[in-house]
Amino acid sequence: MNFNERDVAFAGKLIRDGELVGFPTETVYGLGANALDTDAVKKTYAAKGRPIDNPLIVHIYDKSQIAEIASEINDFAVKVIKSVMPAPITIVLPKRDAISGVITAGLPSVAIRMPQSEEARRFLRAAGVPVTAPSANISGRPSPTTWQRVREDMDGKIAAVLCGAPCMVGIESTVLDLSRETPIILRPGAVSAEFLTSLLGVPVTVLNNPTSKVNSPGIRYKHYAPNVPMVLELDDNVEKLCDFYDLKVREGYNPVLWVKETARFGNRNLCEMGNDDASAAAALYETMRTLEKQYDFIVASFCWRKGSSYDGAESQGVLDRLMRACAHNVI
Repeated sequence: MNFNERDVAFAGKLIRDGELVGFPTETVYGLGANALDTDAVKKTYAAKGRPIDNPLIVHIYDKSQIAEIASEINDFAVKVIKSVMPAPITIVLPKRDAISGVITAGLPSVAIRMPQSEEARRFLRAAGVPVTAPSANISGRPSPTTWQRVREDMDGKIAAVLCGAPCMVGIESTVLDLSRETPIILRPGAVSAEFLTSLLGVPVTVLNNPTSKVNSPGIRYKHYAPNVPMVLELDDNVEKLCDFYDLKVREGYNPVLWVKETARFGNRNLCEMGNDDASAAAALYETMRTLEKQYDFIVASFCWRKGSSYDGAESQGVLDRLMRACAHNVI
């Protein structure tokens, strides 16, 4: 479906009728369902093959909707809602009874997001109801940042895809838990812990170190993974990367080095990661999906050092996604 007034209105009707619709946001394409229709929400889990203990995010087009979803909006939440939203951020608050436990995986809290994307908010306004929307891909696969990738995974499983612009941010929203005494980031994204610390006046940290194995809801599963084996190197060690690549060639693979600077690696299969935080994040998932079609082993390198160009919110978000895509298989 094209992003015009008629098709957007029809997509909104599909949501109210209990169908699933893919739609663009600034982060990744979402798979929308009526958050007030439990049967529709269940379709989301089925279409994606998503574990039912992995909570969904409820998307809104207007800040006034938050009071209809959350039972309590504390002072921290008021600051974020007033000063940051709409943005690539999700806030977690105590839920109202109207929000089904199917959405929250039985938790007493609910995740709420108001996208920065005008296209997303146009669609949500046309739907007229809160909309659950995980990424519009098969669970575990790289998230889609174009409508073509949504169709690649979801064709025949959902009612429609709204064909909007490619996603500019490229990785999922920062998830900020405000349902506890101390704000904490459950998933890093484009809104940084440093910014939120400054805004809220208390230390805001990321729950899990992305270089460590973790076991918490929404993080313990292998995510964002290409269909070919992938490993990650974290030291920008050219010799180690070349040795590992050459080993894979001897083993019969056709590998690729996915690195920040390609000039140092000689006559090998190469792909650039991006020379700054934003470009690395924006191209991350699309590059994964491209490389898996051209090669049969991905050797990625991402060096996150204080003071380097990879030193922002997107940097931590990219590292988090790469670690989970390779299932913490670090060389």
